[in-house]
Amino acid sequence: MEKIKLNISGNLVSITLPTTQTFLKMKEQLKKVIMKNYRLMKSLKFYRLDNLKIDEEETLELEKFIEAIVPLKNINNYHVEKKRQEKQKDFRLHYGNLRSGEKIVSDTNLIILGNLNPGSYVKSKKNIFVYGKARGTIYAGSEPDKYQSSYIYIEEADKPKIRIGSKQILYDETTGDTNLLFEKKSSVIKAKKIERLEVQGLLKKIGFYLI
Repeated sequence: MEKIKLNISGNLVSITLPTTQTFLKMKEQLKKVIMKNYRLMKSLKFYRLDNLKIDEEETLELEKFIEAIVPLKNINNYHVEKKRQEKQKDFRLHYGNLRSGEKIVSDTNLIILGNLNPGSYVKSKKNIFVYGKARGTIYAGSEPDKYQSSYIYIEEADKPKIRIGSKQILYDETTGDTNLLFEKKSSVIKAKKIERLEVQGLLKKIGFYLI
């Protein structure tokens, strides 16, 4: 009887399926092979099904069956998902603080992981997220989209100059200066408190997943 074969390379196990068995017998044999090699397979990350002579529905059933027994991901599905996420990315990411005189200009959404010191300048054609203390000039929506308005999120505001499109304000409130979303409504820039989960939802839309 033709047997299922395992071939391990790095973090990947290739599972070669027999072609002379019924689907049910193949499934039973697969379970025995996985259980026998469970410790080894558990230490890996990915699997791949080789020598597929079954239809799409049976293949999906086998994938679910394998993943229910051992914590592995199908390498083919992983690459497809990774490409999809990369295609969805619509942002520029900057790590670190900006000193006085430093500036960043972006054609896409801009995410700053750091502080903006007085005299710093950031500008984006789309939206801006600042995870830090903002004391510089922040300019979003430099090329307004008639279908979508721009906004600015600031984790901690310390009298920053806010500009969205053609409107600009100096935000100098003394209370409620954390987790703020600035939006332009009726030609006026308004600030509102926003929950972290809401911010994460906005970030996911541009392909950025904050852990």
